[in-house]
Amino acid sequence: MNRKRFITGLSIALATGACRLPALARATPGSPPLVGINHIPFAVRNLEQAVETYRRLGFTIKPGRLHDDGIRNNHVKFPDGAGIELITAPAATDELTGIYTKMIAQGDGPGYVSFHSANLEPIEAAARRLPEAYSVDDVGILTYSSAALRWLFMFAGSNRSPTDRPEYFAHPNGAHATVGVWIAGTEQEQQQDLRLFAALGARIERKSVRAPDLLDATVATVANGEVIFLPAHRQLLPARPIVGIVLRTRDLSAARHALQAADITDLRSIETNTCKSLVVSPRHTHGAWLEFRA
Repeated sequence: MNRKRFITGLSIALATGACRLPALARATPGSPPLVGINHIPFAVRNLEQAVETYRRLGFTIKPGRLHDDGIRNNHVKFPDGAGIELITAPAATDELTGIYTKMIAQGDGPGYVSFHSANLEPIEAAARRLPEAYSVDDVGILTYSSAALRWLFMFAGSNRSPTDRPEYFAHPNGAHATVGVWIAGTEQEQQQDLRLFAALGARIERKSVRAPDLLDATVATVANGEVIFLPAHRQLLPARPIVGIVLRTRDLSAARHALQAADITDLRSIETNTCKSLVVSPRHTHGAWLEFRA
């Protein structure tokens, strides 16, 4: 699903660190975050090639369809509606295809991260408290006009589809949920991002992360995972802030088997006090780090 096709389809006040923000308030003190990570539209030049790549990485592919404006898509789906949407647009026939064709000309990679909520009203209420301009389209997708926030959109619901079938969720690599994204941007862009996530009730904190190297980063914890903010120099393509996706796998050995069968010879293994992960380089995924976390 893409932005116009939904229905058919900090601990505030950081004491130290690169991002020092003004005092911010969560949506309701002590309340859970209003949003969770949903699907990630991924712009690719050759859809068939990308589909074959993701099959080799151990994913089951749900077939997409041809849209009226020429967009074609296929899906990696998880039971909660999240996942990865592989999208291509051969020509600019409207505003959205114009955006995707520019992305594709620049290089394959994630175009957006979507966030879902139980309903839209609390999200809009949070948006009204912020200075950034936003809009809601006719199918209930909320987007921001600020360049710092164009990488995300939000909606009410789950992105589950009547055409989803259990076999689409049976990924040989064991993946079953999206639990994190890595976002690289300037300090000014991150200030806007963090202001938004704090207003949406996310817990904002500074901590050590592996992305994939060890570093200190600011993290926004949402309902089902983490948004990890990295320095701008970590961008893989200029002005494309989404650089990594973290997936939960039920079986790390199954993920390792699938990735080794795909001839991923530079697979990274990470072990921390809380989890074990395998990390795949962007050169094997059409433009993003892909972490499989047990």
